[in-house]
Amino acid sequence: MKKMTGFLFALGLAAATLLSTPATVKAAAICHPPACFASPGCCVDRQCGAWCESRGLGAPHCGGNGSGGCCWCEPSPI
Repeated sequence: MKKMTGFLFALGLAAATLLSTPATVKAAAICHPPACFASPGCCVDRQCGAWCESRGLGAPHCGGNGSGGCCWCEPSPI
């Protein structure tokens, strides 16, 4: 009975963790960034932050809608 209770507790804990995980993290878990030519590959926008910042190109974005894309930067408005 103790083994079954432990198993159910662990299963419940895993389910709670999965349900509370943000969608971007879930998408990144199944994402495979492509080999991009002019920018790094990415799964979520924040992966492009340092790249855009180092070039002074503006706000970071990732193409592919969570399924893997290339970084691009949106120019800052003047």
